[in-house]
Amino acid sequence: MRELTVALALFSGDEVLKKYMRHHLKEGERKPVCKGRLTLRRLKNPGAVLGFGRDKQRELNLISGGMLAALLVRLACISGKKGYGWERAALVLITGGGLSNLTDRISQGYVDDYVSIACGPGKLQKLVFNLSDILVLAGAGLFAANGGFTPRRKNK
Repeated sequence: MRELTVALALFSGDEVLKKYMRHHLKEGERKPVCKGRLTLRRLKNPGAVLGFGRDKQRELNLISGGMLAALLVRLACISGKKGYGWERAALVLITGGGLSNLTDRISQGYVDDYVSIACGPGKLQKLVFNLSDILVLAGAGLFAANGGFTPRRKNK
Protein backbone atom coordinates (compact mmCIF):
# COMPACT_ATOMS: atom_id res chain seq x y z
CA MET A 1 0.00 0.00 0.00
CA ARG A 2 1.99 2.92 -1.37
CA GLU A 3 -0.31 5.50 0.24
CA LEU A 4 0.52 4.30 3.75
CA THR A 5 4.24 4.52 2.97
CA VAL A 6 3.83 8.15 1.87
CA ALA A 7 1.72 8.99 4.95
CA LEU A 8 4.39 7.46 7.21
CA ALA A 9 7.11 9.41 5.39
CA LEU A 10 5.19 12.66 6.00
CA PHE A 11 4.69 11.67 9.65
CA SER A 12 8.42 10.94 10.00
CA GLY A 13 9.43 14.20 8.33
CA ASP A 14 7.44 16.27 10.78
CA GLU A 15 8.69 14.24 13.73
CA VAL A 16 12.27 14.96 12.64
CA LEU A 17 11.49 18.69 12.38
CA LYS A 18 9.81 18.71 15.80
CA LYS A 19 12.76 16.91 17.38
CA TYR A 20 15.17 19.37 15.78
CA MET A 21 13.15 22.33 17.11
CA ARG A 22 12.97 20.82 20.61
CA HIS A 23 16.77 20.59 20.69
CA HIS A 24 17.66 23.86 18.94
CA LEU A 25 14.95 26.32 19.93
CA LYS A 26 13.91 27.24 23.45
CA GLU A 27 10.20 27.62 24.09
CA GLY A 28 9.16 31.17 23.22
CA GLU A 29 12.44 31.96 21.46
CA ARG A 30 12.04 33.62 18.04
CA LYS A 31 14.31 33.29 15.01
CA PRO A 32 13.40 35.05 11.75
CA VAL A 33 13.91 32.97 8.58
CA CYS A 34 13.09 33.35 4.86
CA LYS A 35 14.13 37.00 4.81
CA GLY A 36 11.93 37.71 7.83
CA ARG A 37 8.74 36.32 6.27
CA LEU A 38 8.60 33.39 8.69
CA THR A 39 9.53 33.10 12.34
CA LEU A 40 10.73 29.93 14.02
CA ARG A 41 9.06 29.97 17.40
CA ARG A 42 8.54 26.91 19.57
CA LEU A 43 5.25 26.61 21.37
CA LYS A 44 3.78 23.69 23.32
CA ASN A 45 0.15 23.30 22.24
CA PRO A 46 -1.85 20.86 24.42
CA GLY A 47 -4.92 21.15 22.20
CA ALA A 48 -5.84 21.04 18.54
CA VAL A 49 -5.96 23.98 16.11
CA LEU A 50 -5.94 27.31 17.98
CA GLY A 51 -5.66 25.39 21.27
CA PHE A 52 -9.16 23.91 20.87
CA GLY A 53 -9.78 21.11 23.38
CA ARG A 54 -6.74 21.84 25.55
CA ASP A 55 -8.82 21.14 28.67
CA LYS A 56 -10.27 17.90 27.27
CA GLN A 57 -7.19 16.06 26.03
CA ARG A 58 -8.55 12.55 26.57
CA GLU A 59 -11.66 13.30 24.54
CA LEU A 60 -9.62 15.11 21.88
CA ASN A 61 -7.29 12.13 21.56
CA LEU A 62 -10.19 9.67 21.32
CA ILE A 63 -11.93 11.74 18.64
CA SER A 64 -8.70 12.29 16.70
CA GLY A 65 -7.76 8.63 16.94
CA GLY A 66 -11.22 7.51 15.84
CA MET A 67 -11.21 9.86 12.88
CA LEU A 68 -7.73 8.74 11.83
CA ALA A 69 -8.75 5.09 12.10
CA ALA A 70 -11.80 5.73 9.90
CA LEU A 71 -9.70 7.59 7.32
CA LEU A 72 -7.13 4.77 7.27
CA VAL A 73 -9.89 2.22 6.69
CA ARG A 74 -11.23 4.32 3.80
CA LEU A 75 -7.71 4.69 2.41
CA ALA A 76 -7.23 0.91 2.56
CA CYS A 77 -10.55 0.38 0.76
CA ILE A 78 -9.67 2.66 -2.16
CA SER A 79 -5.97 1.86 -2.35
CA GLY A 80 -4.91 1.10 -5.90
CA LYS A 81 -8.37 1.67 -7.37
CA LYS A 82 -8.79 3.89 -10.40
CA GLY A 83 -10.82 7.07 -10.09
CA TYR A 84 -9.88 7.82 -6.46
CA GLY A 85 -6.59 9.66 -6.95
CA TRP A 86 -7.56 13.02 -5.44
CA GLU A 87 -9.31 11.41 -2.50
CA ARG A 88 -6.31 9.16 -1.83
CA ALA A 89 -3.96 12.16 -1.97
CA ALA A 90 -6.16 14.10 0.47
CA LEU A 91 -6.39 11.18 2.89
CA VAL A 92 -2.62 10.60 2.77
CA LEU A 93 -1.97 14.25 3.72
CA ILE A 94 -4.55 14.21 6.52
CA THR A 95 -3.44 10.89 8.00
CA GLY A 96 0.28 11.69 7.82
CA GLY A 97 -0.16 15.03 9.56
CA GLY A 98 -2.89 13.90 11.94
CA LEU A 99 -0.91 10.89 13.09
CA SER A 100 2.10 13.04 13.92
CA ASN A 101 0.11 15.47 16.05
CA LEU A 102 -1.87 12.68 17.76
CA THR A 103 1.35 10.80 18.57
CA ASP A 104 2.78 13.93 20.20
CA ARG A 105 -0.36 14.62 22.24
CA ILE A 106 -0.41 11.05 23.52
CA SER A 107 3.33 10.74 24.23
CA GLN A 108 4.05 14.27 25.50
CA GLY A 109 0.69 15.76 26.40
CA TYR A 110 1.19 18.53 23.83
CA VAL A 111 2.17 19.16 20.21
CA ASP A 112 5.29 21.12 19.35
CA ASP A 113 4.39 23.96 17.01
CA TYR A 114 7.38 25.79 15.61
CA VAL A 115 6.70 28.25 12.80
CA SER A 116 4.61 31.37 12.31
CA ILE A 117 4.07 33.83 9.49
CA ALA A 118 5.83 37.11 10.22
CA CYS A 119 4.00 39.27 7.69
CA GLY A 120 0.34 40.10 7.17
CA PRO A 121 -2.40 40.84 9.69
CA GLY A 122 -1.50 40.76 13.37
CA LYS A 123 -3.86 37.85 14.09
CA LEU A 124 -2.16 35.77 11.42
CA GLN A 125 1.24 36.49 12.96
CA LYS A 126 0.07 35.13 16.32
CA LEU A 127 -0.62 31.66 14.89
CA VAL A 128 2.07 29.06 15.48
CA PHE A 129 1.88 25.78 13.60
CA ASN A 130 3.92 22.84 12.33
CA LEU A 131 4.26 20.81 9.15
CA SER A 132 1.53 18.41 10.28
CA ASP A 133 -0.95 21.27 10.59
CA ILE A 134 -0.13 22.31 7.03
CA LEU A 135 -0.56 18.73 5.80
CA VAL A 136 -3.94 18.36 7.49
CA LEU A 137 -5.13 21.73 6.19
CA ALA A 138 -3.91 20.96 2.64
CA GLY A 139 -5.52 17.52 2.76
CA ALA A 140 -8.82 18.94 4.01
CA GLY A 141 -8.76 21.57 1.26
CA LEU A 142 -8.04 18.93 -1.38
CA PHE A 143 -10.78 16.71 0.05
CA ALA A 144 -13.28 19.58 -0.10
CA ALA A 145 -12.19 20.56 -3.63
CA ASN A 146 -12.77 16.93 -4.66
CA GLY A 147 -16.31 17.14 -3.29
CA GLY A 148 -15.63 14.83 -0.35
CA PHE A 149 -15.58 11.08 -0.73
CA THR A 150 -15.45 9.92 -4.34
CA PRO A 151 -18.75 8.22 -5.15
CA ARG A 152 -18.63 4.58 -6.11
CA ARG A 153 -19.09 4.12 -9.81
CA LYS A 154 -21.63 1.65 -11.08
CA ASN A 155 -20.44 -0.95 -13.55
CA LYS A 156 -22.09 -0.61 -16.93
